[in-house]
Amino acid sequence: MHIHILGISGTFMGSLAVLAKDSGATVTGSDLKSYPPISDQLEDLNIKVIPNYDIDQLQLKPDLFVIGNVMSRGMPIIEQILAQNLPYTSGPRWLKDNILDQKQVIAVSGTHGKTTTASLIAFILKDLGMDPGYLIGGIPIGFDRSSNIGTGPIFIVEADEYDTAFFDKRSKFIHYKSDVLLINNIEFDHVDIFNDVDQIIWQFHQLLRTLSPRTRIVANGDDLNIQKLFALGVWSEIDYFGSSFSDSQKWTCVLDDHGQYNLSLKGKKLEPIHSKLFGHHNMLNVTAAIASLSNLGLNPRELMASAQNFIGVKRRLEYLGKFSNIHLFDDFAHHPTAIKASMAAMKSKFHSSRLYAVVELASNTMRKGSLKSDLKESFHDADFVWILDFGDAEWDIQKEFLGIENVGIAKNMDDLSDQLWSKLKVDDSLVIMTNKDSVGIRNILIKGPQS
Repeated sequence: MHIHILGISGTFMGSLAVLAKDSGATVTGSDLKSYPPISDQLEDLNIKVIPNYDIDQLQLKPDLFVIGNVMSRGMPIIEQILAQNLPYTSGPRWLKDNILDQKQVIAVSGTHGKTTTASLIAFILKDLGMDPGYLIGGIPIGFDRSSNIGTGPIFIVEADEYDTAFFDKRSKFIHYKSDVLLINNIEFDHVDIFNDVDQIIWQFHQLLRTLSPRTRIVANGDDLNIQKLFALGVWSEIDYFGSSFSDSQKWTCVLDDHGQYNLSLKGKKLEPIHSKLFGHHNMLNVTAAIASLSNLGLNPRELMASAQNFIGVKRRLEYLGKFSNIHLFDDFAHHPTAIKASMAAMKSKFHSSRLYAVVELASNTMRKGSLKSDLKESFHDADFVWILDFGDAEWDIQKEFLGIENVGIAKNMDDLSDQLWSKLKVDDSLVIMTNKDSVGIRNILIKGPQS
């Protein structure tokens, strides 16, 4: 079986390529740009990537084209696939038909925390001696790659609400049958395909309508949008988790002054978790992971013990080291809520040092400026924030932040370097926040001040 993946270098499709290769298929693909770590994964497996979408790659004559959601009607290669009636499918559908239908599935969904929580679930299972399958939107620290078929019965999938393909505008997660569905949170995002949060809730509602009554839902009881979702109808049992105490909450978690996560199960206190993750948002991620796995009959105390060994995920508040006497962290946060949560976590953990951040507004949501008012509220815990403004945003970033004392604008990398070294002092902390490649910003710290 030869499959050719269009848009192979995206996080999801690149991880899918690894699964296809491991399942015995011949895999090729194409994309305009490739970045680590996905490009490294593909190279390690000798998966050929064509750096364009030219129609001459049709001459490969694969048995199946797997089409990523980066592709659209009007592209010559798509028009030829349709005109010649060549076999094609979407990534999520291929995953369902070839992997998930044979597995016991934990689907991890929500606007924030999917990658960290899915990674933690996979880590715990491995730590307990199992070999789970997984497809995650990042690489857990200590793992070699972002996906694995696994020899065990359990498969963890990061269940994304973004659309499937040009021919299927439903959310990816609609294709995933799950035995446990985790819903971390629901918030407005992806403004390029959704007009408001209600449209996102509606996609989640379609997912709930497809679930087996035997599916167990694990949901954040503190989230009002999740409550709005369930008000539309739910036909599966729900286990709630959260940080507020209520009769409906099965799992309750509290962050104490020492950074420990204190969990209670049905009102009964369990041992505190000394997690290597930090912050309120990560406390919820850890609780969600333990609650999800407990539905598969695993012992909560064993799950909690394994969770303490989890270091984290690459590019999720990942500590890169000390460069030019500055503590450097890399974070994927690009939504105002995620930025605010990461800032708060950093400030609570490293309260004695000054906190700086470089924020790149690279996602479609941030470039369109739909959440710019929320963004202003995200920087309170930082001593100073630099926003990269390369001129590709659809709103006036400089005008919007004019007069805000702890925010500066950098027009290019040289400008950013000059501004950084005018403020940074020994033992300060700097967090890079972008959903794009952070190497250029990192290099400023690695090179040090330029005379």
